[in-house]
Amino acid sequence: MTRLRRRLLVLLLIGIAAAIYLSSNARPIDASSLTIDAAGPRFRVVILADPRDSRIPAAREAIGYWNQQLLRLGRRIHFDSATVAADSIPDELLRAASHEVTFGRGPATTRLANKLADTPADIAIVLSQTDLISFSVQWRPGRRGVVGLRRSDIPPLSLPNTVRNVIAHELGHVIGLDHNRDAATLMCGRPAPCRPAAFASDSVRFFPLTSADDQRLQRRWP
Repeated sequence: MTRLRRRLLVLLLIGIAAAIYLSSNARPIDASSLTIDAAGPRFRVVILADPRDSRIPAAREAIGYWNQQLLRLGRRIHFDSATVAADSIPDELLRAASHEVTFGRGPATTRLANKLADTPADIAIVLSQTDLISFSVQWRPGRRGVVGLRRSDIPPLSLPNTVRNVIAHELGHVIGLDHNRDAATLMCGRPAPCRPAAFASDSVRFFPLTSADDQRLQRRWP
């Protein structure tokens, strides 16, 4: 087999593997393990932070944004208003989990899950005070969703309007959305050159979803 044919075969196999992964990752999710109230299946959310943390209102706004989007799409699944707990996660564990989510999973995400095992919530939003790449762990039945947010006293999260959109972006991953390449939308991200600074705005606003995001959510949460 020539070198060119070998390369073409490798690319074909990678494409097939990616298609299988994306197909399985887009399958409808069974939400029966969630709490059911009059409005439908409900994610219990806890914000792990100092109760005086200035980012807590932005986290609640991001939760409200997602409830609006899910209602717009006719989905009955929703987030609760979130409780705040002062329970802290070690910075080194958050940094390790962030690195693994960004560059490849490993034992730190398992240790983080174990650390949160007794937290009475389906999704934990951790407002850290350390340097890391903000990250998320997708929710699945039997596995908590996690959002880890970096410190916000320096750019880019110190820029106006960024924190609420970064939390909303990570919550999008928690419920099954992937990155896209459109810098004018909420879910733009790696490998595209979109970064949190693009969310900066002098007025309060959330960046929109794409039609592909809408379709994915409708398939994932029937």
